[in-house]
This record gives sequence, structure tokens and C-alpha cells, in this order.
Amino acid sequence: MADQKTDPLYHREGHLHTHTTTLSSITPLSSLPAATQPLFKPPPDKEPYILTTPSTIFHAQGGGQPSDTGTITLTSPTPSGNDPKFAVHQVRKVSAAILHLGTFEPADPRFTPAELGLPVRQAVDVPTRALHSRLHTAGHVLGLAIHLLSRAGEAGLPKDLRDGKASHYPGAAFVENIGLIPGDAKAAIQDKVDELVRLDLVVAIHFWSGAEAGVKCISGLDGAAVAEGEEVRVVDVGGLGSYPCGGTHVRTLGELGRVVVRNIKRQKGISKVSYEVVDA
Repeated sequence: MADQKTDPLYHREGHLHTHTTTLSSITPLSSLPAATQPLFKPPPDKEPYILTTPSTIFHAQGGGQPSDTGTITLTSPTPSGNDPKFAVHQVRKVSAAILHLGTFEPADPRFTPAELGLPVRQAVDVPTRALHSRLHTAGHVLGLAIHLLSRAGEAGLPKDLRDGKASHYPGAAFVENIGLIPGDAKAAIQDKVDELVRLDLVVAIHFWSGAEAGVKCISGLDGAAVAEGEEVRVVDVGGLGSYPCGGTHVRTLGELGRVVVRNIKRQKGISKVSYEVVDA
């Protein structure tokens, strides 16, 4: 299954919420290799299955962003006479394949081998996607605000701050910087974030060569290896800063609502700035 290739449509069409494709495979989670099964957190009360399709709009967990949820259903009556509905709980990428973990609602009927190759309709849960997109974009805006203040030598931020890891999970969102951000810089960071959001900057997606991304992105390629001829997906915030990124985002910063800077914690030379998004 991992040797299959799935086209991640969300990389190019991040605002597509429904999509028709075909059913490639359906197999119990227990049939996956032992090394792959721990990537998933199966529901405790129903038998979990893994479904694959040639293309998908479901964002696969990664880059600090949780996976999409939603449903996959057949678009026409099935040869078996069933009317199965597959609820997608978690999505992971394994090699070139994107695997959709889910359960059938109800447990029976379910897809059968007779349904392989038939058209299916994917539908992501829109409120969940919107929240994840807001949080992920807000993380970039927060990182950009810190970068701009640092390079200007404002709010006591050292000029040699460098981006670290980040999480964009609801209730646990943060960005890290290598270097120490003073605790009293929180108000200045919040003001800079608010300023960027008020500008309602356009959030654009580009596909650049590794050389171009390495030069133009704020953190370069952050140590990632890019094969010759391979493109890097980049998110650009209003032309003020770009980051290599595979996540989903809002179209303009006005869609974020308000980005609230919560806390700044410093430990072992790392500054962790937590945040959340709220309705404006």
C-alpha cells in the first residue's frame, strides 16, 4: 500500500472541501505492517480500516498541523447493493501514499472488493479545516512578527534569533525561536501581530526550486534536503516573509480573527511563544 502514490490536492487547492476520485484500496488497520500501525490512533469501539484513493483533499497530519476529518462515500449505487459511509478520523502519509483511517457508519455495510475503482466523494469537515488553517497561518504570522521585531532591534529581541519547531494544534499552539526573547516583549509582539492582521495581507502559495526557497525563505530550508528538480511548497505572507510549508492556510489574514499571544517561556536557550486564535 505504501508504494501507491496519492496526489495531495490540498497542496494546490487548499480551499477545496469536496472532491470526487476513485477507491483504490480498503483494508483493516490490522493488516498494515507492524511498523506502520502505531502511526494511527484507532477508535476503541469500532473496527478501523485504511482507505486509499489516487488523489485526496484530506490534509495528512504533519508539519505541526493535525489531519483533516470528514467522510468518503460512493457517488452511485454499489454493485453489492450497500450504501456504505466511511468516516475519516485520521490521515497520515506513508512514503508516497496518503492513508485515510476511519470506520464505517454504521459498522455494516462496508466497502467490498466489488467497489474498488468506483467513484467516491470526499468531504472534509469544514469547521475543523477552517480552525486548523487559521491556527497554522497564525503560527506563521507570529513567527513573522518576531522576525521583523528582531531584525529591527526592537522590543529587546536579539537580532540573531532563529526559527525553531512549531505546533499548530488547537489548545497547544506555539512557535519556538533559538535564542532568548525577553518576557516583557510580549506586548510588542502582540502589537506587531495585530498590525499584520489589520493589513489583511494575502497569503499566497508558491512552488519554488530548492535553491530559490533556500534564499527567499526566512529560515531557508531549515536543513531539509531537496532533490534536484524537486519543488518546494512555500507559503508567503504578504510578500513580507516566506516559509516552506505543506499545511493549509487562510486566503488573507483578515480571516484569522484575532491571534492572541499567550505566554513566553524560556529554557536552555529556546524561547517558546504560545498562541491561540479567537473570533474578532
